[in-house]
Amino acid sequence: MTIVDVHTHLMWFPDHIEESTAREALSAKLVKFERSSGLAHAAHLDLHCWDSTPEEHWAAAQEADRVVVFGLHAKPSRIFVPNEVVADYVRRDPERLEGWASVNPAEPGAVEELEHCVQDLGLRGLKVGPTYQHWDPRDPRKWAVFEYCARHDLPVIIHQGTTFPSTARLGYAQPLQLEPMLMHFPDLRVIIAHLGHPWEQDVVALMRKVPNLYADISALHYRPYRYWHAMITAFGYGVTRKLLLASDFPSATIGQTLAGLRRVNDIVAGTPLPMLPGDEQERIVHENWRRFFGVA
Repeated sequence: MTIVDVHTHLMWFPDHIEESTAREALSAKLVKFERSSGLAHAAHLDLHCWDSTPEEHWAAAQEADRVVVFGLHAKPSRIFVPNEVVADYVRRDPERLEGWASVNPAEPGAVEELEHCVQDLGLRGLKVGPTYQHWDPRDPRKWAVFEYCARHDLPVIIHQGTTFPSTARLGYAQPLQLEPMLMHFPDLRVIIAHLGHPWEQDVVALMRKVPNLYADISALHYRPYRYWHAMITAFGYGVTRKLLLASDFPSATIGQTLAGLRRVNDIVAGTPLPMLPGDEQERIVHENWRRFFGVA
């Protein structure tokens, strides 16, 4: 059965990440390292700790049958990965690797850059993050790239949740701020990354309302109670079939994400609290991606 990883990164210090952001990333990594020994790069406790070079990404990609990979255009947060880097990399194996573009909707020429990525570079989706890129999701003047994606049936992944850089604007990160845009483009296929943590309940509410809104489960298994509560909330509201498997590599590998999913109920074992059924876990691993990508 096919395993699809819908969220991985390609970037490395110092080419794409400025030193100040790399140092903040190192601090975040140290905190995670203290709490978990199952990180992808546990030995990289230096400014390269969040590196995902082509070689490192390719090694991790072997754990899945299909892997979505992107960079990030986020100069306000001192991160910038040229789309050409992603396009060059995915040519290594177009059957396994699917490259998505990143543009900043707040910058002039964003639609033209996205068009170049699709028509000239062969990229097949879009990654954005208001908290990193400093744009208000409620502002219709920033929606032109989403109109393009809706018109051309391009999927979008949005980092709509917390993050560590001091330059991030968490006021733009809250998931409910996406509601006006999502309702304006009802046919747009959208993934909210990391189930919008720590606002998972808001994402669940949005997924129930918006037909083409999904979420990935990456970067959740580090916090077992929050993870279990988020998954049980999604199950209770009938939207677990809109949850997608993802690693957020280099934060974790798909194998580590799978192991975390298999342990989601451990924290309530032996109690009367509800558990996420095994068949729902299997759908997240093997089936839900088909609906999002329109595969029979």
